[in-house]
Amino acid sequence: MKKYYFNPDKKFTAVEEKNTILKKSQIRIKMKNCGICGSDIHYYLFGENGGRKIIEPLMLGHEFSGEIIEIGSKVNNFKVGERIIVNPALYCGECKFCKLKKFNLCENVSFFGSAAKVPHTQGAFRENIEINETQCYKIFDSVSYEEAAFAEPLAVSLHACSFLNEYKNKKILISGSGPIGLLIFKILLKYTKNENIFLADINNNVLNGAKKLGSSNIINVYDSSNFTKDYNNFFDIAFESSGNVNSINNIIKVINKGGMVIQVGNMPGGLLGIEYNQMMLKELKFFGSYRFGKEFREAVDLINKKAFSFEDMLTHSFKLEECEEAMKVASNKDISIKVQVYN
Repeated sequence: MKKYYFNPDKKFTAVEEKNTILKKSQIRIKMKNCGICGSDIHYYLFGENGGRKIIEPLMLGHEFSGEIIEIGSKVNNFKVGERIIVNPALYCGECKFCKLKKFNLCENVSFFGSAAKVPHTQGAFRENIEINETQCYKIFDSVSYEEAAFAEPLAVSLHACSFLNEYKNKKILISGSGPIGLLIFKILLKYTKNENIFLADINNNVLNGAKKLGSSNIINVYDSSNFTKDYNNFFDIAFESSGNVNSINNIIKVINKGGMVIQVGNMPGGLLGIEYNQMMLKELKFFGSYRFGKEFREAVDLINKKAFSFEDMLTHSFKLEECEEAMKVASNKDISIKVQVYN
């Protein structure tokens, strides 16, 4: 079985390894499709993501679907040949947050393709993967593996939107029009008018992607001074989905007093230069939105129901053995929006 490790020297290594012995409650799948996330790109470009540094070889990838090729002796709800979506998070079920059913805050979570722990939790850039049965969800025959691999970013976006309880006549800004920003846009269209949603970015390629999705309000904020002047105190709600310090500072300027800010983009680790006092003076409501909990089940159900189309976001697909080239393309937002590898 081939595995593709990304190393601390920022180079990929292909390694041939035998399959591990399957535990009784595990399922082995053939990885079919895996999306490249912003966190994968951070690891690839900077060797770290939100302060989590790669210190040993790491297989990237956590947005994946697959076909079951083997099951453990105690697996009762799945069988060989079934097609599944995988929740990349394995929760402990014992910590105080799990007991409160706030699973995204689990203190002992293992998350595919993450350098948060040592040894690192290996990801999906490999031919076969062993997964706990509790992480698996069946997909309908009508759902492609490409569509299924959108479950994780859709769950992230659903969780971000869960902080809102009032949409009517609210002006909403999505700052950062990459895959998460575009999925938030798709979700919001179910609840409010297109004319109330504004998508902002510094990159014309992703803004053109937003336009293709039907957005009637796209803003290039490369010149942020014009943006903050033209939209001063204009928005009631803002999603920060780029993970950029300039983005959050722009939001603080353009959001109205008493407004709500949802931080879903993964910021760099360490101290950041944010105009914090303005948040107090405007009495802003600031929420951090981290991954997802129950929303993963919701995302699977929506994908099985074909509630959303993803073809308008998937710009590139590469064979698994071409994962290094896939990472290069995914890192270039002038040409890509969403990139997947397939096996």
